[in-house]
Amino acid sequence: MNIQKLKYLDTLFENEIREGRIGGASLLVEHKGKRVFHNVYGSDKEDSIYKVFSMTKPITTVAAMMLYEQGIIDLYEPVSKYLEGYKNMKVATKDGLVDAVRPITLKHLLNMTSGLVYPGEDLESDKAMEQVRIKLHERAVKAREEGKSLSNLDIINTIGEEVPLQFQPGEGWRYGFSADALAGVIEAITGVPYGEYLKKVIFEPLDMKDTGFYVEESQIHRLAQMYSRVDEEGHLKKADEKAYEWLNMYAPTKPPYIESGGGGLYSTLEDYSHFVRMLAAGGTYEGKNIIGRKTVEYISTNQLNELQMKWVNFDSIDGYGYGNFMRVMMDPAAAASNGSVGEYGWDGLPGTYFFVDPKEELMFVYMQQIEQGADQSLRRKMRQIIYGAL
Repeated sequence: MNIQKLKYLDTLFENEIREGRIGGASLLVEHKGKRVFHNVYGSDKEDSIYKVFSMTKPITTVAAMMLYEQGIIDLYEPVSKYLEGYKNMKVATKDGLVDAVRPITLKHLLNMTSGLVYPGEDLESDKAMEQVRIKLHERAVKAREEGKSLSNLDIINTIGEEVPLQFQPGEGWRYGFSADALAGVIEAITGVPYGEYLKKVIFEPLDMKDTGFYVEESQIHRLAQMYSRVDEEGHLKKADEKAYEWLNMYAPTKPPYIESGGGGLYSTLEDYSHFVRMLAAGGTYEGKNIIGRKTVEYISTNQLNELQMKWVNFDSIDGYGYGNFMRVMMDPAAAASNGSVGEYGWDGLPGTYFFVDPKEELMFVYMQQIEQGADQSLRRKMRQIIYGAL
């Protein structure tokens, strides 16, 4: 790899910071098991802690596949085998609620083909999810005031009972609550809180000592600054209290009312790179096997059929398929990418991002904290520089 070419990353970020479009960021590149580039920019530090939001999802995938490899779960099993609230699912249609014609399976959850949604205002299912979210939040706040807490399983089952699906399971694709439901399945099977399970089977073996669902009070000074865009040119200001509340980061030192398998984790560039390095090495980290090589190959393949692919509407994954909570490169031309077919990874709400390229033995991890998320042009430029150095 041409290390000199990777220095274009420094030039890129120096320009972004000078023009006020990046406040802080950090990144690293590893090739053939060796770190070939690493830098930190702006207000961020070597040990900054970031909320990685949806980069929690691939960790949930690995947590589930560890049970899969032990023969504990079968991906065609119904979710209702483990979660009572998913036994009698309804689907929202233009003619009202109808019964689900088939159960949601674990495979549906992993591929976002379950019909479960996130809160919103567009569709009936979205609106119902928003109403339940508000109700659960109020219950959680009241419980905390009384020195109690809601359980993950109580929250996840309530959503299954009260929120209709957007479509019949398996007949569409929607980015939504599926990873959180899968975390509930894992918690029901293991009998321990989801965060404890992750710590035992993933975080400790991977030396991810700063990763979890909240930040220790003694470490709060390490939390990376969150920024907000103020205009169409992408100029930034420091995020205000309203932004932190919207991002559910108003109390980062307190255990959350739900340990979200879809978006709840805090981590560092170094910690998360250990997880990505494990994937890049076929499931093994410093001699410790987390999942098998063939399982890594399975989770990094497109799982959507032609009908489901038509529902995928993220501009950030043009040219990609999807499966197991990750994008998978299928058409580099459509992605305007000099990358490889089979490259895979995911990202998080404030612009955090990673990819693994098995063909080139290449991995990349990037951290930033911007309320409105990634600048797709900047993301493409980072990728262009990295692949251009091969």
